[in-house]
Amino acid sequence: MTDQRADSASRLRRVEAINVRVPFRRPFLDVTGEFTHRPVWLLRTVDADGFEGLGEAALHPAASDASTAGLAALMRAMVPALIDGRPPSEADLLAEGEPGRAALAALDGALGALAASRGEAASGRAGGAGSAISVVASIGFGGPDAGGESAAQAVELGFETLRLRAGHERHTDHLVDRVRAVRAAIGPGPRLRIEVGGAWDLETATERIVAIERFGIEFVEQPLANWDLAGHAALRERVGVRIALDDSVDSEGGASAAIAERAADVLVLRPARLGGSGPTLRIAHRAADAGVDVVLGAFFETGVGIAAALRIAARLGQGGPAHGLATGGVLVHDLLAHPLPIERGTMAAPAAVTLDEDEVSRRAVERVVGERQGD
Repeated sequence: MTDQRADSASRLRRVEAINVRVPFRRPFLDVTGEFTHRPVWLLRTVDADGFEGLGEAALHPAASDASTAGLAALMRAMVPALIDGRPPSEADLLAEGEPGRAALAALDGALGALAASRGEAASGRAGGAGSAISVVASIGFGGPDAGGESAAQAVELGFETLRLRAGHERHTDHLVDRVRAVRAAIGPGPRLRIEVGGAWDLETATERIVAIERFGIEFVEQPLANWDLAGHAALRERVGVRIALDDSVDSEGGASAAIAERAADVLVLRPARLGGSGPTLRIAHRAADAGVDVVLGAFFETGVGIAAALRIAARLGQGGPAHGLATGGVLVHDLLAHPLPIERGTMAAPAAVTLDEDEVSRRAVERVVGERQGD
């Protein structure tokens, strides 16, 4: 935790942890199952001057009951700890594994937003928007015609990078037909990624990537199971398309292993899963030293978590691949009073966001509140 954020934590007047369940707009399907709701924890911090910072803790939708209970315990304990001016350390939270990384992301996001709000007020700026951050449009499962139509609409809206969800096709020709239709609809210019979610084995991945290589693929994301670093390294030797790892990079240790195994050309870093800005930026620097690109991805968060990820993207700077952060539409509501705008395929990093209190109340299943007395 930086000195600025530690100072923010020492001056808190009110802290609130809110457990919410937000429905997906359409059931979310991946290789682990189908999910209808997104459970997350929101962390609200308010300092003595009335400035507010919001953060979010999100586990994978298929997280175990033990991880879910562990995160709940950490969030409940964090409220009185912050009120007493003794925030948990990064090291202590990282030691708690998956729940600790999620709680750390919430703490980092809340205190980072609080510090940004203070800085914005001190400088007299309003809005907090930084430079434009390129983001990706996602094209879901569907037939070739539907995929081509969705892709064409995304390009008309200004997106320069598209991600096509794959992995459920029964035959290679089915994937080829989908990719061909998308490329025909958007032309040669826009970049096209394929997200597989670990659904293939090595032989299937080799066959299918070779089959679609001619369509100008930027990279294929997580073609094999998350544990199969050796398989991804072998796949890189077999195909001419770059390979990205996503679910394999669930921690700093996972990222270090992927780099050491030469298993990826690109790492997809989800700050909500990694623990916020500290771990994410450390991985990004390590990857850069190894010649591996990084992109940021969302973790099906509400707008609070996406705003935190955008602030990290702004710190990474411009010039790299587009980030997968334009995901607010997967939920029926992003819980923000003012949704984060997407303009011509870009988003900006806000210093602060404001909750839609009515919507939060509608989705809340638990609240833990702490207030400092006598100030």
